[in-house]
Amino acid sequence: MSEAKKPVPVRLVYDVWFQEGERAAAGAIVCVSLEQAKALIAAGKAERADPLPGE
Repeated sequence: MSEAKKPVPVRLVYDVWFQEGERAAAGAIVCVSLEQAKALIAAGKAERADPLPGE
């Protein structure tokens, strides 16, 4: 499995809806793709739960 496809754990700062009706509460640690993790962190909606791959 390539690093881009490997799930990355992030801690949510705000509630996030990944799909219609599927809410992940603030404070939860969720595993998302590296691309999603970087987007959530850049938007201030999540923080790293561990170092991102390649860093």
